[in-house]
Amino acid sequence: MSKIYCLFIFIILFSTEAYTKEIRIVATDYPPHIIKSQESGMDLEILRSVLNEMGYRSTVKFVPAKRALNMVIQGEADVSVPVFFEEDRDGYYTSNAIIDYKPTVFTLSKNSYSLDGLSSLSAHRVLTFIGAGGYFGRNFINATNKAVSYNEINNVGAMPELLLMERYSAVVLDENIFYYFYRKEDKSKDLDVFDAHYVFPKVEASVGFNDQSFRDLFNEYLAKFRASGKDIKIIEKYVGIAR
Repeated sequence: MSKIYCLFIFIILFSTEAYTKEIRIVATDYPPHIIKSQESGMDLEILRSVLNEMGYRSTVKFVPAKRALNMVIQGEADVSVPVFFEEDRDGYYTSNAIIDYKPTVFTLSKNSYSLDGLSSLSAHRVLTFIGAGGYFGRNFINATNKAVSYNEINNVGAMPELLLMERYSAVVLDENIFYYFYRKEDKSKDLDVFDAHYVFPKVEASVGFNDQSFRDLFNEYLAKFRASGKDIKIIEKYVGIAR
C-alpha cells in the first residue's frame, strides 16, 4: 500500500471521526453571554463556531456554574462555558480567553461625571446586580458603603432604562450586558447618551475541557478565529457596533 494512499485513508478517517463526534457542552444561563431560551449567546456561539471549524458537532445542556465544572471533571460533559479564574487540574483544563467581560460604570453623558476610580462611586446613587459586592471585592464595598444610595437588583435588563429615568446616577454592569438590554429592540440605538467608565479590570472568560490535548488544539483554532475578527462579528450580533 503506497504512502499517499495511506495518508488519504488517514485523512478520510480523521475527518469522518471529527464530523461524527458530538461534543457535550454544559453552559450557565447569563444573557447575552449565554441565552438558554434561544440556545445561543456570545460565549456559546464563539465556542460552537470554533468547534465547528475543528469539525465537531455539539449539544448543549444548561446547568448552574458549579455543577458544570463537576460534570466536566466527572466525564459527564466534554466542555463547560463560561469559566473564570480556574487553574488546570486533573480532568479539567482551561482554554485561553474566548471573550472579555468588562465590568463598567455607566452614567448619563449629559451630566459629564468624571470617575477616577472606585472611590468616586461615593458621590452617586449606585445600582448594580445581586451579589456585586462579593464579586467586586472589598474596595468596591467600601466605596459603595459611602454612596449616596446603593441598590442591587435581579432585573439587570431594566438597568439602562432606570439610568435614563435618572432613578440612579451610576449603574455598574458588564458592558455587553448593558448594551444588549439597551439595544434589544434596536441594535443601532445611540450609545452617546451614556458615558462608560472603565474603573474595573477586564475579566477573561474561558472554556473548561476534560481533555488536555483537545484543549490545546482548541486554543490553536481559537487564536485564528479571534485574529480573523470572527468573534467581534458574533458579539455585534447581540449588542450592535460599539463605540
